[in-house]
Order: sequence, then C-alpha cells, then structure tokens
Amino acid sequence: MSAARRSYDVHGVGVTVVTADPAVADAMDLRLRAFPPAHDPDDTISLEFRPPNGGPSSPDTAGRPVYETPFGDLRYDPGSDTIHGELDGVRLTCSAGAGSAVLSCDAFAGRRLYLATHPLATISLMEILERRGLHALHAGCVATDAGLGILLAGPSGAGKSTLTFALAQTGMRFLSDDTVFLRHEPAGQVRVLGFSDAIGVTEQTAERFSELRPLLAHAAADGFPKRLRRIEDVFAAPPLATCSPQALVFPEIVRDEPSSVTPLDAGEALLRLVPDALLTEPASTQRHLGAFAALLEQVRCYRVASGPDLQATAARVRALV
Repeated sequence: MSAARRSYDVHGVGVTVVTADPAVADAMDLRLRAFPPAHDPDDTISLEFRPPNGGPSSPDTAGRPVYETPFGDLRYDPGSDTIHGELDGVRLTCSAGAGSAVLSCDAFAGRRLYLATHPLATISLMEILERRGLHALHAGCVATDAGLGILLAGPSGAGKSTLTFALAQTGMRFLSDDTVFLRHEPAGQVRVLGFSDAIGVTEQTAERFSELRPLLAHAAADGFPKRLRRIEDVFAAPPLATCSPQALVFPEIVRDEPSSVTPLDAGEALLRLVPDALLTEPASTQRHLGAFAALLEQVRCYRVASGPDLQATAARVRALV
C-alpha cells in the first residue's frame, strides 16, 4: 500500500503527515483538523509513519536524555542534531533542522498507536516548529471575544484541562487545553498561537461537565489513556487561532479549602516554565527561553488554588482579564 499525504497549515508552516496506515491518518487528522489544508506553503515539514527498515537493531545511545518515560526514552545527539529513541517499540528519528521526523513501528495499534501519534508526534512538532520561531508551552489557553488571553500552565495533573473547560463553559474562546505556541514578534510582544488538539477527557472530568458526560457511554480507544473529542463538537464554537496573553495562571488542585487566586512572582513563574523547553540545539533553546522571558514581561502571573467549587474558580480566573 502506497503512503498517502495530508497537509495542514499550522500557523504558516505546512505540516505534512505521510502514512499508509489509515489508523495513523485518522488519529493525526483528529488532532490537526482545526488547521486548514496547506497549499504550496513556503515552509513545509513532514511527519512520516512507516514500518521499520530491516530487522531489529540495538538501541542508539548517542547523546543525552531529553525525555524519559516508563516505556523508554529519547536522546538528543548534537553531532547529528537529532532527537532519537524508542518508546515501547515505536522508534523516532527527528531531524529538527531539516524539518522532518520518521516514526517506525511493526504495527501502529493500541498503545503504540497512541505513543506514535501523541507524545512522539507532539515532541517532533515542538522541536521542528521551535526552529521556525514557534515555541511550545505546556499550557491551556482561553480568551475573551476581544482576544485577551489567559494561559493555564503547569504539569500534568495540575487541573489545566478541567479549568480550561470550565472557562470555555462560561463563554470564553478556546485555544488549547494542553499545548500552545509562542511567537516572539519583532516589536517585542509575544503572541499565543492556539493548538486546538483533540481534547483528552478522563472519567472524572466528564462527570463534572454536562457537555462531556455522554462520553462516559464510550470507552477510550484501545491503548489510549483518555477519551478524545473535538472541542467544537462539545461547546459548538470554533477554536480561536491566536490571542494576546494578559494573564498566566498556575492551577493547583486543593481538596479541603476554598478557591483562591494569589499573585506569583515572575521569577518563580520562569522556574516553573523552564522544564517545557527541551535542552537540545543551544541557539534554538536560548530563543525558546527568551520567548518565556518576554512573555513574563507582558503578563501578570498568579497561583490558583482550584477548590471543590469549580465554577467559583473559573469566575475568579475569568475576572483576571
């Protein structure tokens, strides 16, 4: 079966997905379908999913670890300027400077389909787009109709997605619940560029929102940790492409105290953001950290204790803009 190509215009960069596997094509389209088709863009990058070439090979241990998981790790090799490694049988070679990533596996199914089309594809996009001036931030984002944005940053499990959904439920426009890109404009301002991925919904989150509760009737796909759904299918409003960030909040789930919003020092905020930048090619990593610093000069930072009353938390956060 010959490989098929689908191209998406991701904020001016053509992202081409190359695969002969319908399951991979559908999984990537679910993630990228908010972006329009790319027609002969000036800059094109590629993510190719294919069977391995030849038989089993020994792990490549060149370079230093940059991403470690229970399923394996990824390393950065400065000599070849590549990120490479293997997660549970899915191999990745990402040549960021060349704008290409190759993901190979005996069969893209179950957990391997998830690892290939989610964490490994995401890391590839983050690293390749960084070389093109789009710097990834692990954050949800919503904005007012006037384009004034609130970023919700922090590690997995901090409550970013749940609070993002609660803010979208109040009528704020959705840009992402997990990852955005920052573009450092020539005039010095930072713009947030949305990455309206399919949202991942846990059972606990679905139980808190009437719009998400119907998902409980369906199990997550085999190998996928969460149920996936397009945000526009949930809240009947198209995602917003970009916004001007005004506030950066770090939610933290609290069980036995009321919700609260307290100012956070910009230096403390920077320390929390730094792990989002993969320490790979020095010049691009420095530009990534520079975008974080410019962002913190532009926004107000807060710690948000998200208590049992989610609606009260959302009201306090929305009031920041």
